[in-house]
Formats: sequence, C-alpha cells, structure tokens
Amino acid sequence: MSHLDWDENIPKPDEYADYHQKYIDLVTGPNVIQQLIKQGQQVYTLFKQLDEEKANYKYAKGKWSVKEVLGHLIDTERIMAYRALCLSRREQQSLPNFNQENYVRNSYFSERNIQSMASEYDAQRNANISLFNSFNNRQITCGGTISGDHMTVRALVFMTAGHERHHLGTLEKRYGVSL
Repeated sequence: MSHLDWDENIPKPDEYADYHQKYIDLVTGPNVIQQLIKQGQQVYTLFKQLDEEKANYKYAKGKWSVKEVLGHLIDTERIMAYRALCLSRREQQSLPNFNQENYVRNSYFSERNIQSMASEYDAQRNANISLFNSFNNRQITCGGTISGDHMTVRALVFMTAGHERHHLGTLEKRYGVSL
C-alpha cells in the first residue's frame, strides 16, 4: 500500500504539456492508484476472455487490431514506468519520445497469443502499481524533460491511467470490445 495520500496529489497544469490534458481529464477520481488497480483487473479480465478471431479484428484497413491496441498499452505501461523511475531518481538527461506507430509496426503482436499478452499486461500493470506505490512526496514532484516538455512523476502516473481509459473508449466505440 502506498504511503502517499493520492487523493491530495492531483497534478497541476504546469506538470505536463497541454496536449496531455486529455489524458489527465480521463482520470475519474483523485486516487489514481486505486483507479489503476481496478482498471488493471478489468482490462486483464476483458482481454483474457477474447478469442483469437476477435483479438485480430481491425475496424478499418490501416488501423490497429485489438491485439495491437493491447500491445500498445503494454508498451506504454513500460515506457511510463521507465520515465517515472528516471524522473524520481532525478535523471538530468532529456528522455526521448516514442513513435507509437513504429513500435506497433515492429512488435509482431499479431503473431502472439492473446492469452499470453493478457498475462503480460497484468504482470506489467502490477509491477507499475508497486513502483508508483514506492514513491514518496519528494519523488512524485520530481520533474524532467520528456520529448522536449517538462513532466513530473505525478503527471506520468495520472497519464498512465488516462491513456488507458482513452484506448478503452476506442475499443468500445470502434471495436465493440468493452468492459
């Protein structure tokens, strides 16, 4: 359990770039850790129940498959954790952007089994929750440069939850896959 009161730790607008506001706004409650736990359980259950046909579905040519969306969520979980770790340890180097299209294109998620991907997602989300719970008040306010923009650990934690909620909305609206 976290030693922080996440209800009191909502990021301020100067802790992230304006274009990240859409993800911050999707966090439904102030206790982001509780949201990450609940969200993780729901997402794991959702993907664990999919068969390969539904997992390979694309709603349009050139769009990601359901598996590729899950793979993108896994990649993003890892990247957000790495970024949060770096900033919490006061990394002075600017952290790079990642091109999500390039990552998905070079992932070969379509060759993977959806069940193993669901398990990988679950393990990564739980590892991230442990990492985020390890931070103290000094660490969550640590900031640095990511993709040329200032970002704090606290904002990254909230963005992790909001980013996933964004893609869950797309899965429901475009793919017919919902919690």
